[in-house]
Amino acid sequence: MIKSISLNGFKSYVNQTFELSPLTILTGLNSSGKSSVIQSIRILKNIVAYKDESKAFYQLNIGDKNEVKNQNCDKIVIKATIDNLDHTQILYDSENGINIAPLPYIIYISASRKGGTSTIPLLSNLELGSEGENVLNVIEHYGDEILADSLQDEAEGKTFSYVLAGWLQKISPDVKFEPKLARQADTSYSLYDQHRSSNVGYGLSYSLPVIVALLLGTIKQDSLVLIENPEAHLHPRGQYEMSRLICLCIEAGANVLVETHSDHLFDGVRIFCKESETSFADKVIAYWCQLDENKCTEVECCHIMRNGKVDNWPQGMFDQFLIDAEKLI
Repeated sequence: MIKSISLNGFKSYVNQTFELSPLTILTGLNSSGKSSVIQSIRILKNIVAYKDESKAFYQLNIGDKNEVKNQNCDKIVIKATIDNLDHTQILYDSENGINIAPLPYIIYISASRKGGTSTIPLLSNLELGSEGENVLNVIEHYGDEILADSLQDEAEGKTFSYVLAGWLQKISPDVKFEPKLARQADTSYSLYDQHRSSNVGYGLSYSLPVIVALLLGTIKQDSLVLIENPEAHLHPRGQYEMSRLICLCIEAGANVLVETHSDHLFDGVRIFCKESETSFADKVIAYWCQLDENKCTEVECCHIMRNGKVDNWPQGMFDQFLIDAEKLI
């Protein structure tokens, strides 16, 4: 597990360290630096994989190191500390080189994931693509894997396929999900109540790779699941159910870093902390990101307590409902 990630001179960050918990929540206004934290982890993943600085950046479609260097800093330093006996560090220093060490298995689902598309590409491996590519191949491979009892939550069975179907029904009650693979054409497609995904609500197709990634995180030991906007296209009830799934996956052994704009998801985590009998709140940390007058990111850390309350509520964090309610009184 990654214990912490430190960013120096990377994009809007001058000098910031994020301590990670089994569930780490990033929130803040648009363009405040949340996605940059996820990008930094992906850069380190690419450096470990390719041992090539330029490829590590360009594969993320963010340009080279000069384009993403903070104008107030002389160089970029990205460092991940791995939580093991010797606190191994994976380091990228744009001037002094790199230090490579084994990195936990990373599962990443992008905010730009494919929604109601007629077909989903099949890959030659069993990796879940960042935009949901290969998701049906992954489902087929792990379909018979027995998952933790806590994840079953009214599902018709204990296996990956049944649990997945059960959580899709939380999003859209009574929907019947059918994955279809056409291997000779290197493609796949999904049916929802016998309808192609483009003819049903986008919430289902956008949620599918998110749910698969979370369940996969309980199977892959010591992995880290990175998810951008799991609430996309979901009704508030569906956002709440997504928060419950995230929390249950944490209890089943997953490690998750989520970027969100959803107060429903955040409040769902708070409710789970309050109702938990296992001190779940101790596994959660949240960060509020905002830009200062120099367009650099300032970060406030807050913890959800065991009663569901928050120890430090930054100004601007999930307060729009109250602001609007006051105007309507």
